[in-house]
Amino acid sequence: MHADFELILEGNQEAVEQLMGFVSGLSSEDYRFRDSELFQSTIGQHLRHVLDLYEAIRSPAVEGAVDYDLRRRGLLLEHEKNAGLAELKDLQQWLQALKADDLAVEVEMKTEVLLSENSSVRLKSSLARELIFASSHLTHHLALMATIAKVAGNNIDPSVGMAPATSSFTRSQTVVS
Repeated sequence: MHADFELILEGNQEAVEQLMGFVSGLSSEDYRFRDSELFQSTIGQHLRHVLDLYEAIRSPAVEGAVDYDLRRRGLLLEHEKNAGLAELKDLQQWLQALKADDLAVEVEMKTEVLLSENSSVRLKSSLARELIFASSHLTHHLALMATIAKVAGNNIDPSVGMAPATSSFTRSQTVVS
């Protein structure tokens, strides 16, 4: 189990590093770019959303639950690339400080589950499981951010926002001559 927890931490760190590299390579204009016909959110807004999920894990709500419905909309980091990078750096440092044993901690998570009405569920989980979710969610949003950057005219490495399973599949298809 300890080795699995180490891999979870490493995977989160890889995902955050890829996101940091992606954001660092953007212009401030691209970070704020919005094409309302294709999508309504900017790269900065997607980044804020990703960071909100990690923030919910880092700082459980008053009720002691990881509350994924708490959002910090309208923050400077949605519009200012350097503010986004600063929060990513803070997240990176938090992940680096975690120890594998920390991931065994039991947590309770809370999230809304219906589109039609306000209805939340609370479930028992672990810090390890929630970090797996956050990393997967980061990758999903990074793929969306990469698409926004492409529409804005940037050349983006095709591996940006690629899920670990897809990355493994791609590596397995590489034939060594």
